[in-house]
Amino acid sequence: MSNTINRRGVLGLGAGLAAATILPQGAAAQPRGTVTASLLGNLPNIHPWHVGNIETGAANLLAFSNLLKIKADGTLEPDVAARMPDVTEDGLNYTFELRRDVRFHNGDRLTSADVVYSYEKYLTTARRRGNLRRFIKEVKADGDYVVKVTLGEPWAGWMQLMGYEAAIVRNGSDVTNEGSTGESLYRGSRMAGSGPFIPKNFQPDVVAEFEAFGDYFGGAPATQTVRLVRVPDAATQLANLRTGTVDIISNCPPKDFAPMRQTAGFRGEARPSAGIFYMPMNVAKPPFDNVHLRRAINCAIDRDYICEEIYSGLATASALPAAPSEYWYDADMAKELAYDPDRARFHLRQANMPRGFAFEAIVPAPSAYVEAREAAVVMQANFAEVGIRMNIRQTDFVSMYRSAQNGDWQAFPHPSMQSSIEGYLIWNNYHKDGNQARWMGYRNADYEQAVMESFRFVQPDRKLPALKRVLRHLVNDCPALFIGRLNAYHLWRADISGFGPRYSYFMDLTQVRRG
Repeated sequence: MSNTINRRGVLGLGAGLAAATILPQGAAAQPRGTVTASLLGNLPNIHPWHVGNIETGAANLLAFSNLLKIKADGTLEPDVAARMPDVTEDGLNYTFELRRDVRFHNGDRLTSADVVYSYEKYLTTARRRGNLRRFIKEVKADGDYVVKVTLGEPWAGWMQLMGYEAAIVRNGSDVTNEGSTGESLYRGSRMAGSGPFIPKNFQPDVVAEFEAFGDYFGGAPATQTVRLVRVPDAATQLANLRTGTVDIISNCPPKDFAPMRQTAGFRGEARPSAGIFYMPMNVAKPPFDNVHLRRAINCAIDRDYICEEIYSGLATASALPAAPSEYWYDADMAKELAYDPDRARFHLRQANMPRGFAFEAIVPAPSAYVEAREAAVVMQANFAEVGIRMNIRQTDFVSMYRSAQNGDWQAFPHPSMQSSIEGYLIWNNYHKDGNQARWMGYRNADYEQAVMESFRFVQPDRKLPALKRVLRHLVNDCPALFIGRLNAYHLWRADISGFGPRYSYFMDLTQVRRG
């Protein structure tokens, strides 16, 4: 079997192992009624809208439901909504009809009052509430089983964001913040959710356990108990999978993925995700207030080498925020920023810096999805070939973002997971009203208009003209170095079924079973 990853659609890395059921000798397999999965990122809480790390969204899916949920391929489907919403032509009004058979874990029936309560709580207390308060104007009930959402400005991406980091809780349940920071250490009310599993035990940054909810509207789960354990090292996660301490891992060192998925007794699969590896640049301050230096940076990087050799094909090279497999990708625009050291030197001359320049890159270590520091060393060498000196300052992820918020930065190469790229990142980072735009310093009125035009529509063909304008500005102005899109990838033991990677990266364990 070839180790080459197909970049179009699902990456079929487990196909040859579908029939494998042999576990390694001596493995300490989990009890038959329990499936254990390990997370690389933090597990600070199981609060339905204070997801501390996108991987912990796995807990949300187990314990809670939402109006809509994100399918494995990134598209939306109804959850407690009976069908997809009716949307007015102006993109401002969404009407959801609810299912009548949804019950919370305490037996109460879910109604529109619970949806309104949950959204109001999210908009006033959630960790990332600013992303939605900018757009959502009103959420109201129209009877017991109809909810109407009114936006102040069009943004179809709000539904993906809610499916990514929020949930519906029972009206009046004890989902509250603890302390002035808004970072709740909510342990999980057993009676607050309506998901397929009920929280059973929670120890921050250690373990979360869930037991099956027999009255789940989607049918009783196939597994009695699901455990999420935090293992903050990719190599240790892989070792635990080998010994049978865990059944599924969220990550492993990229070089180990292809060999491991071909090992008898294990399976693995990858697919394109909403993750991105990129390097934002502070365009408000030298040296990156000069567009030619930003273009030089873009043309100096060998993206193919980084994605194929450093990340073993688990990232897909792209000079654009769009992946080559996505509908809004433009190959001709991507060529303008392709790896070309001579073109990089041209832009250095245009900037009156033919001998190059120096800048500092803040690199998070460890990183949540793939290790940025490994790529940073290659980038450093690429830049040196054309006279650009990249000095690396290594720090933790939180400190990196704090430096960015304080304006104390020039560039930070890092992997990042979004609810979607075309429905979120292009606004959040580079629209004047985006939450992170003030860090980036980029302002372009026509770009902002194009973003908002794309937000009016759900249908890709209607979004495309505006998104092409968005890409044109990102290519012309180069406010970031886009290196590649991340692929979600997981490994699991061969006796596990009902599981696979998802576009939104975090694990969906709701259908998992042994055998």
